Amino acid sequence: MNKAIIYYFTGTGNTRIASEMIEAHLKRSGFSVTLFEVRRHRDAMPDPNDFDVVGFGYPIHAFNPPRLFLKTIQTLPRVAKHKTAFIFKTAGEPFPLNRASSWGVIRALKKQGYDILMDRHLLMPYNILFRYPESLAKHMVIHTNHMAELIARDVIHQRRTPIIIHPWTWVVMMIMRIQWVAAKVNGPLFIPKKRTCIQCGICQKMCPSDNITFDSGYPKFGFDCSMCMGCVMYCPTDAIRPGLITPLRVNGAYDFPRLMQNGELSDECINETTKGYFRLFRKYYRVTQQEIDRMREELDR
Repeated sequence: MNKAIIYYFTGTGNTRIASEMIEAHLKRSGFSVTLFEVRRHRDAMPDPNDFDVVGFGYPIHAFNPPRLFLKTIQTLPRVAKHKTAFIFKTAGEPFPLNRASSWGVIRALKKQGYDILMDRHLLMPYNILFRYPESLAKHMVIHTNHMAELIARDVIHQRRTPIIIHPWTWVVMMIMRIQWVAAKVNGPLFIPKKRTCIQCGICQKMCPSDNITFDSGYPKFGFDCSMCMGCVMYCPTDAIRPGLITPLRVNGAYDFPRLMQNGELSDECINETTKGYFRLFRKYYRVTQQEIDRMREELDR
């Protein structure tokens, strides 16, 4: 039996969902799959040398991977020559700048001896700036599941997808690494509204950076913030104010199971008639849907 492991970082859960989808599709093809969530304080990570295929998943933060995720994979042991790996990343928009986010990840993995098959970009709803309409959130999670199947099929058949990072996107990515510093500066500025905080501890459990402690019954935030926004989104009383970005916060997790079962919401929200900001999403869905359709035709033969 082929064995695969997926190392992933998640804040609000989007990358975990994508990881579980890829896991499910690989398992249907006979793979044994291990998921490992990257957090600041965890037991020893599984050795990638014990697996045939290694996956790496992360959310894009300001056109970069979370610093904790990048530093963690840089500590993984070197693997045997030509160990197969794949990368996937989640973001709320399909812009070309996001391609450069994997530059550091790819560089680290190649140094460690990985043979990288692909670097896939998956769209999931925003956890900052503004809340996506439920119809679009449903479309995104359905499409991500199709993309997860495509990733699994390409892993199984060892098919490569070209990895293209344009120099200008790399420059912007490096400039935007200031977000890593900004996260540390803004981290201690997170505060709970004591009138509405119910001291449930959900924020502390959600934090992948272990940046939250409790002082006199209320959460206290340190300098190790990754700005993943998990604590803000999952707070049941919207009690957390994330410092300088408080006006951009999004509270309340997307209820994907409920959205998937809601027949009144269209399964396809983005199409060639989409107007406004989301018209910028049309090319991504058109191109990736063509790939999915080719996969379906292959399976039907």
